[in-house]
Amino acid sequence: MNINLSGKIALITGAAGGIGRACAQTLSEAGAFVVAVDLNEAGVQETVDLIGGGRSQGLAVGCDLSKPEAVTALRDQVLAETGGVDILVNCAGLISYRKGINAVSVNEWDLLLDVNLRGTFLVCQAFIDNMKERRNGAIITFSSLAARVGGIEVGIHYAASKAALIGLTRTLAKEGGPFGITVNAVAPGVILTDPVKKQVAGHEDDYTKSIPLQRLGQPQDVANVVLFLASPLSSYITGVVLDINGGMYMG
Repeated sequence: MNINLSGKIALITGAAGGIGRACAQTLSEAGAFVVAVDLNEAGVQETVDLIGGGRSQGLAVGCDLSKPEAVTALRDQVLAETGGVDILVNCAGLISYRKGINAVSVNEWDLLLDVNLRGTFLVCQAFIDNMKERRNGAIITFSSLAARVGGIEVGIHYAASKAALIGLTRTLAKEGGPFGITVNAVAPGVILTDPVKKQVAGHEDDYTKSIPLQRLGQPQDVANVVLFLASPLSSYITGVVLDINGGMYMG
């Protein structure tokens, strides 16, 4: 069965590379018009160029999601240029590898939660009313294996932000449900984005042995699940967390 998202507007944050870019390309291939958003303006423009089709297929927008006024400007631009959003993928986030609570400064705690948690909150808040008016839609947030089992190598601030996103997801699912809006989270494990590649370099075999499926994850593995959650195939699924970790956590 082919998933057809023709006529749908999909906004994807963190789309300058890694998982966000994979999501943008995958939803575009399914027919969606993609609004690619990231602090890295050159990166999201490259993502849209890779999608192909110019402005008829995608729109690149630079935005600092930690700033409320920037998210408001993003909303105003996107609604003016597209008329509305059907699919909202909150992929933007920071990762930080720290050992122990004392390794995390207050400033670093604030920065990471501003992007990972507050940024997702602000984007959902900015677009939820439009989605309610359209009386349909799918919102996907990004949690993490670290939220499920506690941080192993990532810092306590990263694990805390990703755990909080599960609560945000389930609460928003209750609000969006009466309007036909599904809200779900994905929780990736060891996915080979650039920061993760640097972290596991030289120890790939050790990581692989800890995974029942005996391989490290690829961005496309996550993008495939996002495509499912963005499609009509998941229209009766809301408030859930889908783990994408090769079996490292089975909850």
